[in-house]
Amino acid sequence: MDSHTGTEAPLARQRRKQSDRREEAERRILQSAMELVSEKGVTGTTLGEVGERAGYSRGLPAHHYGNKEGLLTALVGRIGRNFRAARNAAGPWRPGLDAILGVVGLYVERATGHDYATRALYIMFTEAFVSGGALAVALDQFNRTSLAYFEGHLRIGIRKQEIRADVDPVAESIVILGALRGISAQFLLGSPHVNPALVRDALVGTVARALRPDPQA
Repeated sequence: MDSHTGTEAPLARQRRKQSDRREEAERRILQSAMELVSEKGVTGTTLGEVGERAGYSRGLPAHHYGNKEGLLTALVGRIGRNFRAARNAAGPWRPGLDAILGVVGLYVERATGHDYATRALYIMFTEAFVSGGALAVALDQFNRTSLAYFEGHLRIGIRKQEIRADVDPVAESIVILGALRGISAQFLLGSPHVNPALVRDALVGTVARALRPDPQA
């Protein structure tokens, strides 16, 4: 702010506008990359096509991210942030079992809805198995963050005695995430002839029964 007029200085306004334009360009570029990867795969997607779909020049994605690997690495980060935002919007869930079951339901809903993010993520997982590199590192971190969420809430649930004391949080977090990824893959490969809501409810029920203490114990 100008100390005399109380208005924003011209230089500050210019920088803010430049920052806003950059953020908007990055948002549109990453959205276009996500759509193209989900439609054409990693190999079939070019930086030029991403720029064109985003409504910019063919060279702008390279200007922002350097190369395709840099763009895909940024896309992994964006998908992770978007899912966390969706998770926060869907809550609030109580820490512990309620949070675990809430995320399980949300994950299945998004996967069975055939959203671009889930499909693009799985395609990039497949690419990373072959190519390794920075994309594999970014996806490994994405995976670790997902596992840490479940592990943390499993430990909370055990302390609250709403989850069995003999549950191993590390092993169980892998089992839960593996179940989610497996169900997602089935719907991405070709929708099974079943109501997705029934699949969601079945998995939520299965996880709940597996984690809750035995009332007869």
